[in-house]
Amino acid sequence: MRHYRNANDIVVYLRLIEQMDSPEMQAGRNALSVVSGMAAADPEYLKRLSDPAYVPEEFKSAGPLLRFLEHISVLVTKGGVAEQLVLAEYADNFVSMWDLARPAILQRRIAFGPHTGRAFEHLAMRARRYIDGGAMAREYDALERDPRDLAS
Repeated sequence: MRHYRNANDIVVYLRLIEQMDSPEMQAGRNALSVVSGMAAADPEYLKRLSDPAYVPEEFKSAGPLLRFLEHISVLVTKGGVAEQLVLAEYADNFVSMWDLARPAILQRRIAFGPHTGRAFEHLAMRARRYIDGGAMAREYDALERDPRDLAS
C-alpha cells in the first residue's frame, strides 16, 4: 500500500508541475500582478471588486489560477497530496502569489462569502511557516552538499 501511495504522490506532483508551468497558469500569474498593481493604485477598482457582478478582464486569466490553487490547497490540507512535495517546489511561489492576491481576495470575500480563497490562504500561511522555519533552506542546502560524484 505504501508503494501505491508514493506512486500516487509522484503522479500528482508531476501533474502539479505540468499545470503550474502551463501557459494558462503563466498568464494567470501575469494577470495576478496586474490585479495587484491596479488594486494598489486605484482604491475605486479595489472597492468594485466587492461587487459580485464586477468581473474585470484581468480576472479571466487570474481566475483559473486562483481556482486551481484553491483546489490543490484543499488536497494538500486534507492529506490527499503530500504537503512536503508541494511546498518543496512551490512554497515561495504560493507566498508571493498570496501577497499579490490578498487585497483582491479580501474584497471578493465581501462579494462571494467569507470562505472565498480560504484554502489557498491556509496553504500560503503553511508555506510561509515552512520557509520561515528554515525547512526549505535546509533542503536546498542539502542539495548543494550532495556528496555523490557528478562524473558518475
